Amino acid sequence: MEIPKHAHANRSYEDFDPLFMWRREEGRDTLELHLPGFKKDQIRIHINHVGLLVISGERPLEGNRWKRFKKEFEIPSYCNDDAIHGNMMESILSVVMPKKSPVILQEEQEMKQEKRADRKGESEISEEDHIAGHAAEYKFEEHDVRLPVETTRDVALKFMLVMLLILVVASYISDVSKSLMAQAASYFHN
Repeated sequence: MEIPKHAHANRSYEDFDPLFMWRREEGRDTLELHLPGFKKDQIRIHINHVGLLVISGERPLEGNRWKRFKKEFEIPSYCNDDAIHGNMMESILSVVMPKKSPVILQEEQEMKQEKRADRKGESEISEEDHIAGHAAEYKFEEHDVRLPVETTRDVALKFMLVMLLILVVASYISDVSKSLMAQAASYFHN
């Protein structure tokens, strides 16, 4: 049976915060949530855009009253988020998060260290080297002007200073125009 879209507008929700418990084991971590009265098809588990595990659900109570919940959990970095799965048994939702193998963890650590080393190496590159690298990449012509490399922070600071200057000038012009209008009004009244 399909529920009409306008029926959701008349719902009254009762929010609740489910009890949960973590079980840490050698090969996996398990998150258990106590969801009394909920069925498997009333629960949704997903990983959101920032990498948090989101578990939510809603179920009817009586009439237009519904019970709902939403919980977010940080996924441990040592867990394989592609292999997370859930199981519902007698109002207990178990979300199993298998741990990555030691080999994969070692490879990830090495990749992170390489990225840090690359970033550190990049920061030690002189501005001339950086511009020269871009010159080869973009093929500057003789008449092109080479601008210094600026960070986002520098650009944002300059933008804010320009905006502040514009506001000061606009305020000054407003004050001068008010003063001139007042003088003109007094001149014409006399």
